[in-house]
Amino acid sequence: MLKKFVPIILILIASARMAEGQVVFRSIEDAWKYADAHNVSIHTAQYDLQKANYSKKQSYSALLPQATATGSYTDNLALTTTFIPLSVFDPTAPVGAVRPVQFGQKYIYNGGVSAQMDILNVQNWLGVRIAKQAEAMSKDSLANMRKSVYQQIATQYYSYLLMKEAATLAGQSAAISDSVYQSAANKFKEGTVNEISVNAAKLNTERAEETYISAQYQMLTAANNLKALLNMSLSDSLEIASSLEVELVGEADGTFTEDPNVRLAMRRTEISLNQYRSTKASFIPVVTVLYNYSTQQNDTKFEPFSAAGPAWYPAQYWSLRATWPLFTGGSRYFQAKKSKINYEESKLLYEYAQKQTAINDENLRLGYKKATAVMEKSKDVMNLSFENYKHASYRYDAGVAPIDDRLNAFNDYITYQNQYLNNLSDLLVQLYQVKIRQQSF
Repeated sequence: MLKKFVPIILILIASARMAEGQVVFRSIEDAWKYADAHNVSIHTAQYDLQKANYSKKQSYSALLPQATATGSYTDNLALTTTFIPLSVFDPTAPVGAVRPVQFGQKYIYNGGVSAQMDILNVQNWLGVRIAKQAEAMSKDSLANMRKSVYQQIATQYYSYLLMKEAATLAGQSAAISDSVYQSAANKFKEGTVNEISVNAAKLNTERAEETYISAQYQMLTAANNLKALLNMSLSDSLEIASSLEVELVGEADGTFTEDPNVRLAMRRTEISLNQYRSTKASFIPVVTVLYNYSTQQNDTKFEPFSAAGPAWYPAQYWSLRATWPLFTGGSRYFQAKKSKINYEESKLLYEYAQKQTAINDENLRLGYKKATAVMEKSKDVMNLSFENYKHASYRYDAGVAPIDDRLNAFNDYITYQNQYLNNLSDLLVQLYQVKIRQQSF
């Protein structure tokens, strides 16, 4: 019965492998390495890290002198008229008499340069610290994103291998149940078994074929999900050339690396502390040194930069300036209070993350050991139940046991097979969590 579904499934698998390019993974580490180079979320986190690096460099620029060059040209189309008492020019002039006078030149050329630098600005200094810590936090965010992507990839990768194992077992069960059904059908024709036994054998065959078909389609779905995570197109070929025997190798007692979540919590605490210090620094005056040089030329004719024109008149000065906001309505005071609370909150979360990670790691080790032991036992039980089925088959073939014993033994085998697959699934989840905690991000 199962043979009629095989061509359809093979066609689906073949169509999924029609490719522009082929990618082969021989281990979960191969899939993770490929994700580092192709996953979109990881690339986005890398771009964020680059932007944080530029933000850090930008913060350093606030510590450097700021220089500005200026230049202007003015064409006075009509000079402003000022009325001056005539007595200024002629003491004998009558009182109240005035003379209209226009001051200035038609063309004015001006150029200059100014430079200033804060020699005391605590907030700028702390801004550099915050930018450096923000860059470090972006690195930890990238590591945390890689960890998250690794988990998603491992889920689909091991789901593929689990369904491959389920399909193998289901194929074997389908072949066995089909032989039982054919035997029961022949016995029914001979009149030695009833129709209920024949239907029970038929039901086992249908169930095994259903499991096989479902496992094959779930394998294809897992492979497509992997393609999506790895930024591959549907037409690309993806082959997982590995097996459970290869993958079921892990050391739960091995050294775990530092969890990126803990490092992120630490960076948030450091940034919150410096933000709190920055709000307190707003009460400290800012001291700035300023230098300015300018020169100006006035002319009645339009002849800019002419050597024969009027002289240029320079002016220059330097100053030391202190800015100290004395009262801003209490906004700085309350901002400092909020920043202090943010720091205390982030510090509390950091300490909690450290403790929680240590507990989670220990539980992960225990869970892995438990899942390994349970899976091995369930595999032994499944194999033992299959031996019972074979023994019941021998007794049935010898005519010393009814067909119901053989059917019941087969049902037990299917039940223990499902338990084995469930326990294997639990183990695979624990396994990839252990492997991820042993990765250096």
